[in-house]
Amino acid sequence: MCIRDSGTAEYDECGDCNGDGASEECWDGSFVCDAADCPEEPPACTAGDLNGDDTVNVLDVVALVALVLGSEYDECGDINGDGTVNVLDVVATVSIVLGGGRSADATSATMNIEGNTLNISGNGFIGAVQMTLSHGSDFSISLTNDAMVADYVTNNNTTTLMVVVPGSEEIFTASGDYDIDEMIVANGSSVINVTEVSSFTLEAAYPNPFNPSTSLSLNMPVEGYVSVKAYNLVGQVVGCLLYTSPSPRD
Repeated sequence: MCIRDSGTAEYDECGDCNGDGASEECWDGSFVCDAADCPEEPPACTAGDLNGDDTVNVLDVVALVALVLGSEYDECGDINGDGTVNVLDVVATVSIVLGGGRSADATSATMNIEGNTLNISGNGFIGAVQMTLSHGSDFSISLTNDAMVADYVTNNNTTTLMVVVPGSEEIFTASGDYDIDEMIVANGSSVINVTEVSSFTLEAAYPNPFNPSTSLSLNMPVEGYVSVKAYNLVGQVVGCLLYTSPSPRD
């Protein structure tokens, strides 16, 4: 039996004999007998709400892109909770902003460099493109204006760029030589594979002149419909040398 000096039983609110009562302090300043009895602590912020205005919109996407390019961290921007802020968090935030108002996700993408312009096309929705380029001091870059967000950071001879929800195939136009050190293309939730397209080439026939036969090579970086025809000197088709397709015609 719990007996005080007065000879009477004395239990505190936690059921301890002559105890001091609730002494575990919770996050909200309240005291309980056991830490497990504390009320659940609310999240520090709404996922994706980097500016704390209680809504997730394009301003948060802009802020998140700046974090990624600056290699910084913010708990509110870590949408998938993996301890880092990267392009996957950006596309997750974009999905919050757009809701259901977007096309089906791309499952693959193709990169093509035409002159000074780098293009990326997909077979569906592309949420973001992130690239790291190495280059000389004479390099300059201009990102597309047709995107939800487009930004880049240059440190010495390295440029990291991100284009979010590109509205066209064009990603950037550059002057000066550069190498692509890293490229990440993501749809609305995950990274997708990218095929780099080089130029289509038809090599010269050899031997030439020839009798009775010659050889030539056609290089195709991706699958597609191809027809190689032979013409005479007056422009008439005299034969179809090759016809291929990745699938039957409709």
